[in-house]
Amino acid sequence: MSHSHSSHPIAINTVLGERYRVTAAIAQTEHGDAVLEGKDQVLNRRVSIVVASPAHNDRLIANARLVATTSRSPIQVLDLGNSEGRTYLVTSYSRPEALLENLLADSSAVAASSETQEALGQEIFGDEVTTGKTPYAEASKPAPEDTSISATRAVDDQETLAPDPVEESSYEEEYDEYDYPDEPEFDDEDDQRSGGVWIVAIAAIILLVLGVAIVFSSINGMVSKKSENENVTAVSASATATPSQKKSSEPSETPSPSVSHVPPKITNVTRLVPSSPDFMADQDATLPQMLDGNPASTWISYGFATPNFGGATDSFALAFQLQERTVVSELTIEQINGSGGAFTVYTNNTPSLDGATEVGSGSFNAPKVNVKLDQKKQGEGIQYVLVKFTEAPLLGQPIAGYNYGVRIAEVTAR
Repeated sequence: MSHSHSSHPIAINTVLGERYRVTAAIAQTEHGDAVLEGKDQVLNRRVSIVVASPAHNDRLIANARLVATTSRSPIQVLDLGNSEGRTYLVTSYSRPEALLENLLADSSAVAASSETQEALGQEIFGDEVTTGKTPYAEASKPAPEDTSISATRAVDDQETLAPDPVEESSYEEEYDEYDYPDEPEFDDEDDQRSGGVWIVAIAAIILLVLGVAIVFSSINGMVSKKSENENVTAVSASATATPSQKKSSEPSETPSPSVSHVPPKITNVTRLVPSSPDFMADQDATLPQMLDGNPASTWISYGFATPNFGGATDSFALAFQLQERTVVSELTIEQINGSGGAFTVYTNNTPSLDGATEVGSGSFNAPKVNVKLDQKKQGEGIQYVLVKFTEAPLLGQPIAGYNYGVRIAEVTAR
């Protein structure tokens, strides 16, 4: 490797990608490849710039893609472009020897090195590459008990059989069958006999009148009792009748339908930076790793020198889309080596902070952070959960030499 600074492919002070300014030439190979030093004018940090010779353009592009998808690579790829016919790659500030070995060596050698780094990382950190979620069978739910009540009301009509009324004819017959004697001669004995007959006749008439009175009294009693029974039955039926049966004119009260919410499932995630839409756009390719069910794969933000994102932005957000509109009671964020920081959780029906409703907040106080969300503010359901980071946590393992940033392994909702 030659360290001649006599010539270099891209002039000092050239700005690449409208962001990275070339500040110095570090190394140049005999094949015309070069390593330059630059400055990220957005984040105010040093970066390395690898420039390939025309013969090594394809090799640089292929190795850059390989390194960018290797989670254990010590080199962080920031930008890839072309300047005056020369392909350049902007990376985190690194030793020139490491850059040339990883980015301009034969692609098969770089791939083998990457596999070795992955295996070593698993051995050291205990990472396990999961091939899928543990299968499970949903427990069969017991058949619901039949809680419907089938009630039938039977009213036995008890017919009170009144005794046969005493017919007047029976008394008349008794009266008519009395054998009147022939008209006798009038003497005292006959007068006495005649007087006795009249007494019997009068008594029979009195009995007849009394019998008729008793019959009518019994009939009136039965009619009154039957009326009372009918009134009791009517009152009982009225008490058990529905409001619509009592009065057809009264509107029936319709209960509000119960709201059935499906279990929330996150299917997609996007990055939101309202103040700078392209901020960290080069990290979007790894956003789905927060939803792949593999804690060993992570999405990593830029590294920052201060908790306020190095002054590059005041905040950024991640919008998590749900498979169906529903209510979310809790959000779980699994992160790596971060402590402190601050974030606020919002819900919305669009992937935007405009019009979003705040439902919770939290900080990175553990590897797995559970945030309870306000369900009442979610109404009949929402489509997006948005996590807005307002302060970066302190990292136990810096990102590209900077001590603040975010590493997220998994995000789930329930």
